[in-house]
Amino acid sequence: ELFVRYTRPGQLLSPADGVLFALAFLGLVTRWLVRKGYVSVASIMLVVLVWAGVNGIAASVYGVRDASFITNFVVMLMAALLLGWPAAVIIAVASMATAFGLAYAEAGGLLVIPSYSVTSFAQDISVVLGMAAVFISILTSGLENAIKRSRNSVEELERANTELKETQSNLHASTLELVSTNLVLQKRTERLRAIAEVARTAASVQDFDRLLPLISTIISKQLSCYRVSIFLVDQQSEFAILRSQSIDGESKMLTEEHRIKVGGEGIVGSVIRTGTPRIAGDRGTQALDSENQDLRESHAELTLPLKVSGSVIGALDLQSREPNAFDEEDVSNLTILADQVAISIQNALSAEQVRRALHEAEIASRQVTGQVWQLYTEAAERPGYRYDGIKSDALKERNESRGEDDGLFVPVQLRGHTIGRLKLKAYDASRQWTDDELAIVAATAERVALALEGARLLEDAQKRASRETFLSEMAAKLSTSFQLDSILRDTVEELGQTLEGSTVSFQLVNPSSPLATESNNGSHETTKPERGNHAE
Repeated sequence: ELFVRYTRPGQLLSPADGVLFALAFLGLVTRWLVRKGYVSVASIMLVVLVWAGVNGIAASVYGVRDASFITNFVVMLMAALLLGWPAAVIIAVASMATAFGLAYAEAGGLLVIPSYSVTSFAQDISVVLGMAAVFISILTSGLENAIKRSRNSVEELERANTELKETQSNLHASTLELVSTNLVLQKRTERLRAIAEVARTAASVQDFDRLLPLISTIISKQLSCYRVSIFLVDQQSEFAILRSQSIDGESKMLTEEHRIKVGGEGIVGSVIRTGTPRIAGDRGTQALDSENQDLRESHAELTLPLKVSGSVIGALDLQSREPNAFDEEDVSNLTILADQVAISIQNALSAEQVRRALHEAEIASRQVTGQVWQLYTEAAERPGYRYDGIKSDALKERNESRGEDDGLFVPVQLRGHTIGRLKLKAYDASRQWTDDELAIVAATAERVALALEGARLLEDAQKRASRETFLSEMAAKLSTSFQLDSILRDTVEELGQTLEGSTVSFQLVNPSSPLATESNNGSHETTKPERGNHAE
């Protein structure tokens, strides 16, 4: 428009000029919207404003024949590039309708068209085409730049997708590795938990018959094994005897003794013979070590030797329903479990032997105590004492207290033997003994038994000490004698002085003749005679 005003200085401003300046202002607003990010709104506004400006200029000047009307093709191209082909179709229909409207308005006299020389039309169309070329070049370059940016974005997106896929692949591999590691750690935790539980059970249970079923049940539950069996070798090391078995975490009662020959064809016998763990894979319906064993549900098996101080005392047999349930790592981990089981079994056996030995020693001690106290009571000078509230008197007869039925009798017992009795008789026949009084009497009876035993042991110790002293002194004296007659005389004199009330003789005999002994040798006399010791 400025170019037209410059080439035609005589032409005055028209309303179309105001429209153009308004369009210029709206173009600036559209540019501001684009910078703010409202691209779609700015594109629609720009297409509508340019189309309205182009057709408004045509309507205000030369109508359909105006050079600016040709710019509708540029507006169509702009709409196609900015908004897509539907917008270009809409602009084309609107432009055609505008062309017919301008033509009818001019034909009906509604639109007065001034004279429009060919030279002016050529100038205007040149300007419009130039501007259209510039505008199209701008749009094309912008489109090319947009396409390049789009291609770069697509390439960057593809690279990002590739990197993302690689990252996802690495993440998936790391996840699988982590899952595998977690499974291994979980498996190790189960093994360690089973070892700890077996150790705790072994520490709390010392009964051999209770220990084995508990161990097999714990292992079956902790390790999720279908069947857990414990075999122990007999004393001849010929057979491995099944001593405990747990199926699905429940201990099974062994109704019959199942045994496997050591070193036989079965895995248990082989493990006991070699002392080396063995893993068996899927066994199908094959029986294990014996035709009596129904192991059709077992598909994996691990057998570990039970060792104590390098000696194999049995085997721990683990079976699972899962194929390939055991591997070499299980062998390493569960060998610790087998060692713990072996130690527990050995400790239980040792404890049982100690208990048996203590029981036998207790029985022997009771028998010896009964025999010793029977002789001791028979040799005692006074069978007992009675206290009547004023003084204590010795009992004249041993069974004197048994004849009276009225009274309270409290036995004095030592190692299961009654070595005496306490009798309590109240002056008042209606008196009832209280619990405290009975407790005092019972405690007194216990302490009296211990005191009597201590006195007896002291007396025996004194006798043994006296005997050892005599033997020591006699040996020392005899060691200083070097003559036969002196040795014989010293011997009978020392024995005679020690064994009071006796006559001691010593006679040399021919080793080839029968031994003759005097009839009174070693006899005890009731009265102490004068020294009649002699050597013959």
